[in-house]
Amino acid sequence: MRKISLSLVALAAASSLVLTGCSSDSDNSKEPKSKGATSEKDVLTSYNPQPASNLKQGGKMTLPIVEIPDQLNPMNGDGSLYTSKIAWFYQPQLSFNDAKGNVTFNKDYLTDVKQETVGGNTQVTYTINPKAKWNDGKDIDWTVFRDSWNVQNGKNKEYNVSSTDGYSSITSVKKGKDAKQAVVTFKGAFVYWKSLFYQIVNPHIVKADDFNKAYVGKPHAEWGAGPYTISKFDAKGGTVSYKPNPNWWGEKPHLDTLTFVQMEESASINAFKNGQIDATQLKNAEQINQVKSVEGSELRRGTTTANNILVFNSTSPQLKDVAVRKAVMEGIDRSQLAKISFQGMDYTEPLPGSLTLYPFQKGYQDTFGKLVKFDAEQAKKDLDAAGWKAGSDGVRAKDGKKLELSYPTIGDSSTVKARATAVAQMLKNIGVKVNIAAHPSADFNKVFTERSFDIFGMGFISGDPNGMLFICQTYCSDSTLNVSRSVPKSMDEETKAVSNLPTLDEQIKAGNEVEKKAMETYGVMPTHNGPTIWAVKKGLANFGSAQFYGNYGNMGAPELIGWQK
Repeated sequence: MRKISLSLVALAAASSLVLTGCSSDSDNSKEPKSKGATSEKDVLTSYNPQPASNLKQGGKMTLPIVEIPDQLNPMNGDGSLYTSKIAWFYQPQLSFNDAKGNVTFNKDYLTDVKQETVGGNTQVTYTINPKAKWNDGKDIDWTVFRDSWNVQNGKNKEYNVSSTDGYSSITSVKKGKDAKQAVVTFKGAFVYWKSLFYQIVNPHIVKADDFNKAYVGKPHAEWGAGPYTISKFDAKGGTVSYKPNPNWWGEKPHLDTLTFVQMEESASINAFKNGQIDATQLKNAEQINQVKSVEGSELRRGTTTANNILVFNSTSPQLKDVAVRKAVMEGIDRSQLAKISFQGMDYTEPLPGSLTLYPFQKGYQDTFGKLVKFDAEQAKKDLDAAGWKAGSDGVRAKDGKKLELSYPTIGDSSTVKARATAVAQMLKNIGVKVNIAAHPSADFNKVFTERSFDIFGMGFISGDPNGMLFICQTYCSDSTLNVSRSVPKSMDEETKAVSNLPTLDEQIKAGNEVEKKAMETYGVMPTHNGPTIWAVKKGLANFGSAQFYGNYGNMGAPELIGWQK
């Protein structure tokens, strides 16, 4: 499950929108499969995978979180990466990814999952654990599959969902042999059926108004159904705490207390050094140097399934002309931005050229690199041709308006500031003035949802390797991820058709063609993927840098997070 539940994060926090996923073979266990740090075809993970038998019972864990967002419904299009992190511990997670993206169904919720072909159509039968209930006592039965489909299939536009991918290919959800069984039928063969229904809709939010608004500022612990439940929620104070859920029927969680504390990036580094938190993500060499000597700690480094991008707002007056957007992109040297991002980290990577697949995946093409090459002289010529002429102050103008662009930055990262400054200098060289405005991390969702920018650095994390399933979420005109709004509605039909093709090879071929057309609207510039580096206290298990694993690559099944014996 790619779960690109617009769990976005600003480029401030270095990486991340969000996608996430699951997989299932008939193995229903949640035990981690790998034995330690692994490396395969440029894929590196390091997260100390441990089975439950190796974990201590009890203990506390405190983690930093950049923001406690207003929207706490992880399936809502206005949710962020942090929405999903908060939901991870107390909402149902019906399946999990391993580091490679293979899906395992969660036996605490699903005792059996069976896929077959009936009349040429993919049909999946989900048998629900008889013990599965919401915290308020309501049964988790087949209707949650029906309701989750109805909410996310795209037919009712009143629901602000993060994605309709896959759910729009379902033709029916019916009751099976009893109320604890759901039968889902797709139109024709559907390759990615394992990537759906990793999260489910609570009965209290099946109406659009409730789905959109009920979780705003309220986590509704009583509507949860996970190994933990929320014991304290204080958005103003910046704290979310969890305790073991007394209504939980599954494997016992290992921690007595888990707490998220909201803090800026620089504050989290100091908090880790002072022993106030148990892990912190590191974004640059300076941060690595600050924590590498902390006693009782270690660094966990892995590849990142993230797309970091610069978004160009096609609805802004200065950027509404596609020729101008292309010219501005030609004036930006991505290799220099990468050097800034990775300075002192002993890390290199090819410049990314796709938002659907990663360079280490089958079918990847450097689409963007073929369309845009850094060439300041060509950028100047293209801006001249578009009617933007350089003035006496060096800034281009047209019809009495200067070519000035706003570039908000999020958070206090020195790397983010350095990247923005570099972009401003590059564009100054071609006659474009960039006005940088610094915002605290808590402003990310506001800047993003209101689209109050001309250029904006942000990213999204992929929790599922099946990028073509989510190509509509990336490029469809009505997707919350299509932030630039440069990809026209006329492409939607072709884009949506990709994930319904019967084989993966056909989808990759068609998807690459769609992505080329989408990138030719010059709304998004991929900048880097990057590494994921966590500083953690030694002994922390099933947490770190793990690619597609669990919750956006850094933690798996909630009850398997804890301290090693």
